[in-house]
Amino acid sequence: MRTDLLVRRTRKHFPRLDIAQVKITPIQRGGSDRKFYRIRCSPEQVLILVKYNLEREENRHYVNIANFLTEHRIGVPEIYFHDAVEGLIWLEDLGERDLYSYRNDSWLVRRALYESALDQIAVLHALPESVCIEMKQHLPAEFNSELYLWEQRYFFENCLGRYFKIEKAKLVQLASLPALQ
Repeated sequence: MRTDLLVRRTRKHFPRLDIAQVKITPIQRGGSDRKFYRIRCSPEQVLILVKYNLEREENRHYVNIANFLTEHRIGVPEIYFHDAVEGLIWLEDLGERDLYSYRNDSWLVRRALYESALDQIAVLHALPESVCIEMKQHLPAEFNSELYLWEQRYFFENCLGRYFKIEKAKLVQLASLPALQ
C-alpha cells in the first residue's frame, strides 16, 4: 500500500493529528505477512500502523489477541483503531528500541529488561485454563510437533543464520543435537 494512501487512511481515522507534518517510515521488522510503519506527525504525535494480509488467518486475530492480553494486564501496545476491511491497525508506539538493541548494554540494564519480559510471560502462564479456552479460537494451529519443527527451522534460518550469521555447517550441527530431535 502506498504511503500517501496510508496518510489518507490515518487522517480519516485521526482527524486531530497534524497530518501536514506527517512522515511515514517503514519499520524493517515484521512477520506473518504484516508490514509496520512509524507515523510521526510531530514529536508528541507518533503511532505505529500495521498493514496485514487479509488472506492469512492469524492476522485477522491480531487485535483480539492484543485485547485479550490487555484485559489480563499483560503489557502490549494500546490499539487505537482497527480497520478490519482494509487490514489496518493503528497502535501505540513504544519506541524504536527492542530487547536485542540492548545487547551491548551492561548486565544491570539488560537484566531489568529480561526480568520485565519474563514477568509478563509469567502473568500469561498463570492465567487459569478456563480463561484461556475463550482465546483458543483466536490462536494459530495447535503447537504440535509439525509446528514445532517449522518454528525451529525458522529460528535456525532467520535468527541464527540471517541475523547472527552463523555458518551453515554449524547450523546443521546444532540442528542435529538430540535435544532438538
